[in-house]
Amino acid sequence: MNSVREKRFKKLKRKQIWPSILAFVLFITLCVAMIAVFLQLFALYIMGTKLVQQHGETQHVKAVLEGFLSNGDTITEAVDHMRKYKVTDRDVYVIDRSRHVVARTGDSEPDFGMILDFKLDQEFGLGESFMAVADNSNQILEKEGTYTIFAMSVDEVIQKTLTRDEDRREPGPWLSDTIIAQKYWLRTSLGGGQYEAYVKCVIEVQRQDIFYICIFGIIALLLLMIPIIVLFINTVRSVVTQRRMTQLIYLDPVTGGRNWFFFRNNAERILTRLRNSRKAFALVNLQLERYQNYCACYGVKAGEELLEAMDGFMKARVGKNELFARHEGADFGLLLVCEGENEQEYQENCRKRIRSLVAELTGLKPDQKIHFHAGINMIPPYIAEDGKWYHARKGVDINQLYTYANAAGMTADCLQDQTISFFDQEMLGRQVWERWVEDNMEEALNNEEFQVYMQPKYSPLNGKLVGAEALVRWISPTEGFIAPDRFIPIFEDTGFITQLDDYMISHVSKLQAEWMIQGKKMIPISINVSRAHFAQEGLAEHICELVDAYGPRHDLIELEVTESAFFDDKDILIETVKQLKAYGFHVSMDDFGAGYSSLNSLKDIPLDVLKLDGEFFRGEDDDGRGEIVVKEAIQLARNLDMRVVAEGIEKKEQVDFLAGQGCDMIQGFYFAKPMPIAEFEEKVEKDA
Repeated sequence: MNSVREKRFKKLKRKQIWPSILAFVLFITLCVAMIAVFLQLFALYIMGTKLVQQHGETQHVKAVLEGFLSNGDTITEAVDHMRKYKVTDRDVYVIDRSRHVVARTGDSEPDFGMILDFKLDQEFGLGESFMAVADNSNQILEKEGTYTIFAMSVDEVIQKTLTRDEDRREPGPWLSDTIIAQKYWLRTSLGGGQYEAYVKCVIEVQRQDIFYICIFGIIALLLLMIPIIVLFINTVRSVVTQRRMTQLIYLDPVTGGRNWFFFRNNAERILTRLRNSRKAFALVNLQLERYQNYCACYGVKAGEELLEAMDGFMKARVGKNELFARHEGADFGLLLVCEGENEQEYQENCRKRIRSLVAELTGLKPDQKIHFHAGINMIPPYIAEDGKWYHARKGVDINQLYTYANAAGMTADCLQDQTISFFDQEMLGRQVWERWVEDNMEEALNNEEFQVYMQPKYSPLNGKLVGAEALVRWISPTEGFIAPDRFIPIFEDTGFITQLDDYMISHVSKLQAEWMIQGKKMIPISINVSRAHFAQEGLAEHICELVDAYGPRHDLIELEVTESAFFDDKDILIETVKQLKAYGFHVSMDDFGAGYSSLNSLKDIPLDVLKLDGEFFRGEDDDGRGEIVVKEAIQLARNLDMRVVAEGIEKKEQVDFLAGQGCDMIQGFYFAKPMPIAEFEEKVEKDA
């Protein structure tokens, strides 16, 4: 679920930011390009206008010369007439086909080393291409082309634009001042191509031309600024919206601080950075104990205020490359940097820091007792397989690492006088084993890998076999023999123990029915029924149905309930025992004395058998106090019309003592260990 949420978050983040930013950048780029193109086209238009004007004047000079030639004048005479009569103020330079000068006016001449080729038919639609030649008096010239006909540095253009030329002879409007004057010669043909005439022209760029271009650029910029501003506002709004959404997604609704989604993403980023590969980290599960009880006593609001105070307190205690966030309930996850040179120093320094943190946290509510426990999963410096340091951590799974820290925290919670526990390989082995059991228990039940073993019960008076207890053993095809203490607690935690109860009741009922049909000796068999099962309503009818499916006598089935079950719902337990007895079953209290025995339960619940726990008979009893307790327990049971079974008996002295006290049955290694059904059947035929 977290991976799906993260993918959706990243997708939403990309949708919110990148399209808007990309559109804004592209639009700005397009606007700049458009303004540049518009300014260039406008400048070209101004230049084109001036070129067209100069071309017209050149054609006028040509017409004048052609007129003189048509009157029979020579080219020299025609040029002289034009100069003599001041037909035009333009200089003319005429050469023949042999490139010899035949006539000229003025002192300057074309510089044939700098030819500027204009194609006015393409650029200005004059229907004619012509060639221009630079004047030899020009100081600043550029390559061919319309755009650079009058090249000048930007600084010089600006300076000449903003200042008045003091050397101008004729005063006039400031905008009419010429800031650039470029001389060149336009070529034309005369006399049917017999001569080439070059007419001197001057292109003048005035301040008003520059201002027209600037004004055009400003207008274009102002027009484009409106969509730019709108798009900019939209982009900023998208970024702000995305940040607000990120804050909401990363917000913990209880503490107001960062949530676990933020912690997980950023913790993985910190641990996978190359510069952090040499550092040791600790992933900590810090839990406020009995938080629900605190809320029940002081109110949910007070509980949330306490969590909020813890959040603010830890915010001031974490440093660079460290994180914290509430995981769920009253659990906080912390990622801390651990100082030290080796694993022992890492753990010791981390332990001191957590102890100091817990000590300060307990002072948040000086008038109330609050307690914490912590589980720590150490993340050592990362060294790659090649033994080098400069590799970053890979495949970091914060949820899995935190699960290990939580497992260590649960261990600390179960141990007295220990509030801090470190995760180790032994814990990991238990986790792996529990996972294996949970994954395989259903299949094992279906494949009947659980086998029924019997431990006989003997009479201490005559040594006869008078009963037995059915015990379960798991024979796995892959793991072999699995002791009950390795899977029964897991079954109880998962609730699978009730299915195992049904399995055992059904198999024992089937055995009893088979022995009855075969005419074998019949003895009562006791079966453990879990505490979880006895807490359910309708248990008596359910057990009766399981047994009646095979048809053995009900009085041959004894149902054992552990002493701890008597501290659950007592009314349901009493009602269930009464119903079982009404159906003809015997009911016994197992492990009497193992916990805090309730004599009140013996008074209220009509039990048939009291089974003394084996702890009564272990260890030394030099002062005889244990024997006194056992003696009184047996006497109490007999006064309540209950039979007594002593389990865990391993010595003859214990047998003799119990026989003297009137104990009805003895179960233990002294007489027999738990055994397979075939071996038990032989022992019944022999000893019963």
